[in-house]
Formats: sequence, C-alpha cells, structure tokens
Amino acid sequence: MVKGFDCATKLNKVSAKALKALGFEYAARYLGSSWKSFDKAEAATIQAAGLKLISIHQKSANYSAYFTEVQGISDAKEAMKNAAAVDQPKGTAIYFAVDFSSQAKDVKNIVKYFKAVKKTLSGYKLGVYGSYNTITAVKGIADYYWQTYAWSGGKVADFIHMHQFKNDVLAGGIKIDHNDVKKTPGHWAEEKVVSAPKTAVKAETTKVSTYDVVKTVNAYANAADAKAKKNKKATVAKGIYYVFNEANGMVNVTNKKGVPGSWINPAENKKSATKSATVKYHVVKKNETVTSIAKKEKTTVAAIKKLNSSIKNINLIYPGDKIRIR
Repeated sequence: MVKGFDCATKLNKVSAKALKALGFEYAARYLGSSWKSFDKAEAATIQAAGLKLISIHQKSANYSAYFTEVQGISDAKEAMKNAAAVDQPKGTAIYFAVDFSSQAKDVKNIVKYFKAVKKTLSGYKLGVYGSYNTITAVKGIADYYWQTYAWSGGKVADFIHMHQFKNDVLAGGIKIDHNDVKKTPGHWAEEKVVSAPKTAVKAETTKVSTYDVVKTVNAYANAADAKAKKNKKATVAKGIYYVFNEANGMVNVTNKKGVPGSWINPAENKKSATKSATVKYHVVKKNETVTSIAKKEKTTVAAIKKLNSSIKNINLIYPGDKIRIR
C-alpha cells in the first residue's frame, strides 16, 4: 500500500522528515491564507523531505446549502489564485471537498457545484473529496477522486485515486489522517526524464520553456505582486532562465529546472523577450565518438562537454545515447 496523509497542521523540517521516515509518500495540505494552509516555504520543505504534495481547497463545504453554481465559480477562482500564490505547477490537481454525509436529495446541487468548478478551473485538474455517495454522484465530472471512509458505510468505489481510512492519528509529532493512495493523485509532479529510443539514428529537437531576461528586473514573491508591481523581494539578473510557472500574464523564472524561482512582470523586461528556445540533441550511432559528433554538428568537443556536464564521463558514449548539442 502506498501511504499518504492529510493534515491541518503546518509542516516543518522536523515533522516532514519524521513522516517521510514513517513510510509516507504523499502529503495533502490546504491552499489559502488560513491557520491551516501552506505557503511557498512549507511547500519547499515538504518536497525537500521527499514527500509528494497534494493541494486541497476548502472554505466550508460541510452543509448542503453551500453547494451552488455561484459558489462553485467563486471557489474555482479563489483556488486558482491561491495555487498561483504558492507556485503550484499547472496541470496538477486541486481537490474540492464535500465534507458532510451527502444524501440523494443533495446530489443535484453537488453536481451543479462541481460542473461550475470544472468549467471555471483553468490550468489545474479537478479533484473531489467526499463520501461514497458523493464520489459516485460526480463520477465523470472530475479528474481525480478521493473518498473518505466517513459516511460511506464500508463501501469503497473502484475508480478512486485515494481512500482516507483513518482520522486523527498521532504520527511524526502531529495529528494526521491516513490515506491509501491507489493511483497517481495529481500531486505536484517532479520533472520527467524520457530516455531516447535506442533505435533512433538521427538528431532530434526538443522544445524547452525558457525566458530571456534582457535586463535586471524586479523579483516578486507571487504572480499577484508581480502584476501589481509591488512588494519587490529582490531582482533577477540578465540571462536565460527556465520557466517554472505562468499566471495572470506573469512568469516564474528559475535557474534550476523544475524548482520554483521568482515571479517577474514581462512589462518590466524592456526589450522583446524570447519565451521559448530550441534544444538540439544528437542520438549516438555505431562507431561515433564525441570528436566525430562535434565535427558533424559543427561544434566543439569542449562545447559538448559543457552542455552535458551531468554525464560523469562524456567520452564513454554508446549507440542510442542522447547528448545535447546546443
């Protein structure tokens, strides 16, 4: 069983490492600005401990009348704003809760609510948390499903991604809820590395999202501050950066691919900035050497070595290996 947990307590280095040591792989925490929500620093702490982070949006959601189309639109907009504020990667899930024992009479409103959330939510995937009745009622609307044992009468849906099966357990020095993670739940994904096909025989290109900062610009903590050009935290020097995230026309740039950096306002980038660059790779063929590849690609051995510094010994290459050329 893949172990996950959710909690209202803010995690620090000690508790995050302790929970990881207990065998937990996933941590579900709340978006927003309340006493139980996480910020960018906590997100970094959770990921540094080796835990996979899952986002939850919940303001109330514990009574039937809460679930209306208008509330669904409002919650989706607020969730997107809060997700952008902590640099949550696009394409990951935000779970919205139905935190009460829903009955047949409640289903119609709950479905309307989640259809409104789904229609409004942009850039993120929709996750639903609730009882067996709730989960089965909204099947087909959401992207991810998280069922709680509470109010479920012992039933467990066969299509869910997570199952919460125990509440208020002391672990790692804090109170948590236990979850059985059955499928990939839409967590803050790590960078994926795809190996080149061994049968490839020609060079190929891959689009990498980068941003050219043409002059030192202001750095901000979140997209909202960058858009308003207020609360500057530092500066971003001239150079080419990876793009970690985008929101409201603002760009989060970073020196380390897949790691949150700083938000900048493109309007403060004086010249026309290039938003994408092309990276060229060469797939090694039989009897090729770094020297022969450099000659063929009209570059130098030194340049190839610099671009492939992560390879322990660039001189040891084999057919099918994929190396960066420029």
